[in-house]
Amino acid sequence: MTKLSIATALLLGTAVFATAADDLASAFKEGKLDGRIRMQYFNTDWVDNDGWAIPNKPNLDSEGMAIGGSLIYKTAPLYGISAGAGFYVTHGTGIATDDTNGITKGYAKNTTASDLFARGPGAATNFGSGYAVLAESYLQYDIENTKIKGGRFLMANPWITPNDTKMIPIAVEGAQAISNDLPNTTIQVDYADKIKERGMTYFGSMADTGDTPDAIKNYYRTHYTTSGITTPAGSVADQAKFGQDDAPAVVILGAKNKSIDSLEIQAWGMHWADIIDQGMLEANYAIEAGDAIITFGARYMQQFDKGAGAIITPHDGLSPYATGAVTATSPAGAVSKVQLKGDNDNSVNTYMYAFRAVTNYGPAKLLLAYSHTDDGGDLIAPWRAFPTYDYTRSMTITDWNANTKAYKAQFDYDFNALASGLSAFISYSYYNRDPSKVGYQGATDRYYNNGDTRQWNIDAMYKVPSIKSLDFKARYMIQNNEILSKASSVAMGNTGTESEGYGNDTSNRELRLEANYRF
Repeated sequence: MTKLSIATALLLGTAVFATAADDLASAFKEGKLDGRIRMQYFNTDWVDNDGWAIPNKPNLDSEGMAIGGSLIYKTAPLYGISAGAGFYVTHGTGIATDDTNGITKGYAKNTTASDLFARGPGAATNFGSGYAVLAESYLQYDIENTKIKGGRFLMANPWITPNDTKMIPIAVEGAQAISNDLPNTTIQVDYADKIKERGMTYFGSMADTGDTPDAIKNYYRTHYTTSGITTPAGSVADQAKFGQDDAPAVVILGAKNKSIDSLEIQAWGMHWADIIDQGMLEANYAIEAGDAIITFGARYMQQFDKGAGAIITPHDGLSPYATGAVTATSPAGAVSKVQLKGDNDNSVNTYMYAFRAVTNYGPAKLLLAYSHTDDGGDLIAPWRAFPTYDYTRSMTITDWNANTKAYKAQFDYDFNALASGLSAFISYSYYNRDPSKVGYQGATDRYYNNGDTRQWNIDAMYKVPSIKSLDFKARYMIQNNEILSKASSVAMGNTGTESEGYGNDTSNRELRLEANYRF
């Protein structure tokens, strides 16, 4: 059976609706064009520039500045059908872009400034270089209170988001249906077959992301894995399986309901065939306390192993996909010394729960939140929709590692009465991790080796009153990471070394500046 992408099939289908030329012309004439000019500057300051012993993880400070933007056009509907396209571009400015950390030498990136520029294929980076991509090209059909979309577009649900904090967002190739036909209820069905990461010009399979567990990237065909190459681990038969097939598509179903005053409940499910299933329940209830409004929220996520455990083997590390670190930047392959993840078994069954209280009082808002991930394993979250988002997650942090307890307090204030358009917040987070656990994926194994983290964040935003479409943002993060000794890894059955991050101070400071003009 010939495989035809959803986007191609839908575009071919436009011929059916092109019969009324006058109406079609009006659809284009009455369409809407949204433009954006965007500039970002990132600076990473490592506390310890000398003490690391990671040969492929250089630790010198780095900065980067990029300018770019987007043009997004959508036609007016014709018989309920509309078409959209989004073109995005970013480019280095040639100033305030300092690649002293060796990224252009092929080393793994250790600064988020890399995400401002071109990346790929896989883990490769091209620091300071720009790129352009047609990230959105879709058809949409509106009927009553239901919208059906197919092609390439930005998708948002508890597992996949555009994560638009860098120059160019994440996009998917797939389909989506959102219905508000039932009273006080929204039903959403998403299907994602391919994904485009930030920095990439191509759409790869759903395993083709930096945050996908390395073993799963080795098992499926991705740009991070060199298909069919020799590895030191496993039999010849096992080696032949590396990267032979694309990863399955992802199906997501969810519903939100607001039938009860002041209460919103939602339920979601995600199915990634032969890998994992996940479910999420969340409820938020608001009460009035004098002039204040207090909202209490709770979230529960459950992960069901449908094959990921056999690929990762987090307990014994015997899977050839776990031991063979075969990536686009390491074509010769290598045996990973941290293939043992500290789990009790080779299953990735686990769960996470989180609670929060949010108090709004005039221009002020206070958030207090807590989350806990079970020690059965990490939550697998490859598509930049973070399990603890809006609860305990802060900038650059992942806190859904196995056996992690997280705490966060955040205070927001709208200074509009004092300075029109100005708002800010300050937050403090503490992440109590289990040092005997090793993360499954890059998102939960950033050479911190599950030491505890304490983080301060200060953010400010200014919307220029005289130019409504212009805004400025500033974000500053102070992150202090626990230094773990080599002995900490003995509990995992390994002899951890400094080359794996043990004994290194990975504490850092990060500054992000951004300007946006929309037209």
